[in-house]
Amino acid sequence: MEPQVSEVLEIQRLRTRGETIMTDKINMVINLSILALLIYLAVQVHELQNPPKYQPAMMGYDNSLELKYNIQEFLNNALKEAINQQEKQ
Repeated sequence: MEPQVSEVLEIQRLRTRGETIMTDKINMVINLSILALLIYLAVQVHELQNPPKYQPAMMGYDNSLELKYNIQEFLNNALKEAINQQEKQ
C-alpha cells in the first residue's frame, strides 16, 4: 500500500509544481504589464509638464489671419446670398 501512496504524493507534488510555475509566469506578466503602464504614465506626465519645443506658431507659421479672412468671406457671401433671395421674393 505504501507504493501507491507515494505515487499519489509524487503526482500531487508534480501537479503543484506545475501550477506554481504557471502562477509565477502569470505574476510575471502582470508585473511587467504594470511596469509598462507606469512607464507610459510617467512619459505622458513628463510631456504634459514639458511641451515640445517645436510649435508651428513659434516658427512663424501662423494662419489665424487667413482663418479670420476665410470666415469673414464666408459670412459676407452668406449675407449677400440671403439678401438676394429676399429681394427676389
